[in-house]
Amino acid sequence: MSTLRKMRSDLNISLTLRSYREALGLTQDEASRYVGVKQATWSRWEGGKSHPQDPNGVIDDLEDIMNFRDEILDELCEVVEHKSAVLGDPTVTLVTYPTDEAFHAANPRAREKNIPSAIHRSAAAICAHLASEDRGITVRLVE
Repeated sequence: MSTLRKMRSDLNISLTLRSYREALGLTQDEASRYVGVKQATWSRWEGGKSHPQDPNGVIDDLEDIMNFRDEILDELCEVVEHKSAVLGDPTVTLVTYPTDEAFHAANPRAREKNIPSAIHRSAAAICAHLASEDRGITVRLVE
C-alpha cells in the first residue's frame, strides 16, 4: 500500500469529505452530483452515518476538481495582471459564471468533466483577494 493510500485509510473520511467540499466552495448537492451520488448519500457520508465504498476514489475526484480550480485560478490571475498592466488601471473587471450552463458553454473541459460553476466563482474570488493583497489591484466580479 502506498504511503498516500495508507495515510488516507487513517483519515476521518466524514471530516475529510466535508473539508474538501467546503474548501472548494461546493454545496453538498454540487459535490454529490460531481461524484455521481445523491445528495442524501453525501449527507450521510459527511454525517458519519455511512462511508463511500471507495473513499480513495471520492478523494481522488475531489482532488481532480481542486486541481481544475487551481488551473482556473492561475489563468484568471494572469488575465488580471495582464489587463491591469495594459490598461494601467488598478481596477480590473473579471467575468465569472452564475450558472453551470453558462460556465459549461464557455468552457468545454468544464462541460466534459461536469465541473460546477461554483469552482470558477471560487477561483475568481481567490484571484481577487490575491490581486488586492499582492498587487493592490481591485477586481470587480461580474456575470
